[in-house]
Amino acid sequence: MINMLVGLRDWVDARLPIVRAWDTHMGKYYAPKNFNFWYFFGVLSLLVLVNQLLTGIWLTMSYTPSQEDAFASVEYIMRDVDYGWILRYMHSTGASAFFVVVYLHMFRALLYGSYKKPRELIWIFGMLIFVILMAEAFVGYVLPWGQMSYWGAQVIISLFGAIPVVGEDLVTWIRGDFLISGVTLNRFFALHVVALPIVLLALVVLHLLALHEVGSNNPDGVDIKKTKDENGIPLDGVAFHPYYTVHDLQAIGVFLFIFCGVIFFMPEMGGYFLEFANFEEANPLKTPEHIAPVWYFTPFYSVLRAVPDKFWGFVAFAASVAIPFLLPWLDRSPVKSWRYRGNITKVMLVLFVASFLILGVLGVKAPTPARTVLAQICSIIYFAFFLLMPVWTSIDRTKPVPERVTTDGGIGFWGSIGGLVLIGILTILPLKAVGAESAFDCGTIACDEFTADPHDKASLQRGARWYMNYCMGCHSLQYARYNRVAQDLGIPEDLMQGNLIFDPDVKVGSLMHNAMDKGNAKVWFGATPPDLTLVSRARQPDWLYTYLRTFYRDDSRPYGVNNKVFKDVGMPHVLLELQGMQECAMGPVKAHNGGVKRDPLTGADILEEPCGQFTITEEGSLTPEEFDTAMYDLVNFMAYTAEPMVADRHRIGTFTLLFIALFFVFAWLLNREYWKDVH
Repeated sequence: MINMLVGLRDWVDARLPIVRAWDTHMGKYYAPKNFNFWYFFGVLSLLVLVNQLLTGIWLTMSYTPSQEDAFASVEYIMRDVDYGWILRYMHSTGASAFFVVVYLHMFRALLYGSYKKPRELIWIFGMLIFVILMAEAFVGYVLPWGQMSYWGAQVIISLFGAIPVVGEDLVTWIRGDFLISGVTLNRFFALHVVALPIVLLALVVLHLLALHEVGSNNPDGVDIKKTKDENGIPLDGVAFHPYYTVHDLQAIGVFLFIFCGVIFFMPEMGGYFLEFANFEEANPLKTPEHIAPVWYFTPFYSVLRAVPDKFWGFVAFAASVAIPFLLPWLDRSPVKSWRYRGNITKVMLVLFVASFLILGVLGVKAPTPARTVLAQICSIIYFAFFLLMPVWTSIDRTKPVPERVTTDGGIGFWGSIGGLVLIGILTILPLKAVGAESAFDCGTIACDEFTADPHDKASLQRGARWYMNYCMGCHSLQYARYNRVAQDLGIPEDLMQGNLIFDPDVKVGSLMHNAMDKGNAKVWFGATPPDLTLVSRARQPDWLYTYLRTFYRDDSRPYGVNNKVFKDVGMPHVLLELQGMQECAMGPVKAHNGGVKRDPLTGADILEEPCGQFTITEEGSLTPEEFDTAMYDLVNFMAYTAEPMVADRHRIGTFTLLFIALFFVFAWLLNREYWKDVH
């Protein structure tokens, strides 16, 4: 058998030099033996690229790139495709992970001068990869066809309209229509799954070929090819395989542990990886309160917003992406690594990183005058880092560079921690100074605490009963199925069919549509009541819990009630018979920062306000405590319908993390065995 496989290899190798290619790029490619933590991110970038390609292929098998069905097809993948939710979360988390590792990979190049001669072409290919990656992420972000997908694309595409003469025509050409529509979605789908991945893969291959032609840089910036033994092997190098293949397994283990931790336990990452507004289907007639791109675009978006003029803002935005291409020719320092550069380099690098992080945070927040000023200051620092680089790199003092690589150089562990703390302070303090929020999460009040429990089947069953009796007449659950709900909640299907499906013509495997005619709904309420399947994700359960409990009498409104969380909402108080009628009363009030609210004119403390609390003037069938419990059950059920796989996600995630932890132990032992004789 072995002889047959060897013969097959030799037959192929005679026609396609696979052995020579392996030796060139793996077996006999000698890399410096002093790679440190920062050199893990190159291989992690390749790992995430493979993840994105494979999960993307599987997602396209069930995705429908049409304006009518795109959003529904994503929910179909999440709910009805076997383990489709894992694929979707791997892809969405992978998009953010890609930018995390790429940004860190680029930062390593800044640290050690990996863009300097003879590696200029490597840097150019790397920057082209970054630009194509941004384009790939942007067109992919539109595909779920949620609210932020639609409006984010609207804002970004409209930027091209600032270009003189051809701007408006260019915007129309990009959209393929006069408005963002299904035509736009189709062409973005083609770009995302075919055109841009081909370009991206080609650039990655060129990036690696250029790297292996001139050799890898190292933390000392020393060329290991200058010192070789009698066999022509660098004295300070080791074969990439097996030494660095086993060495990188440790990093892959740590990365996968974090990556899977996000996938299985926090896939939304607080709305930064999966934005809450994107759990609502795109609506051209409803603009989100605050439109912002995904977090990995926000540093450049902040640069754009920092410039008052639209055209010059677009120029600054484009320049912020383009200017790093010139880095190899802007840096005039005679040494590569910051280890042997002076204090000016260290100060400039710290300021650059802090300003970049500040710009990233500001980009996800609504603009205020103070935030705009901070963004302008950080934008100036960003451009000054590059434009003044020929000056400060020329006058910066340097230290002697060793002839051979060192294995104990650098600032060490505690020095690294100190640097991170310094960058953290320089990032957090300016943001704190301009970070006062102008609104609570629940409108004029703080949201009440709510923690969903998908494992409490009794609560979910009670919540399903409250929903069927009080909500389903108006609000559908059009992405959930009766039989899936029955199975997950432990309800026999015959009971579901007999007691919770009110239309005898509806099958138990059907989606949970309501019976209200959309035309009648618009006449009666002014708008069609929203589907509730994803409302707890789009609004968050604590918002929904607070909203349902804060209706109060307001005779000026059509239905005689208003809501503390959603002022002037069109929905009647359908739970009135349960809760009773609440009326506003004088009560305590808190400022947005949690302290005492002050009168803007007199400066006096405001201890109470006219609607600081409620009193029940007409009792309902439930006591206040019973009503709060009923609302918990109802919101708990809606949180379940928004993500019915959450219990499975947690269970599978626990076993996955245990497996990865075991994998890391074996990777560490294997690495120790291989590297024990390398000095």
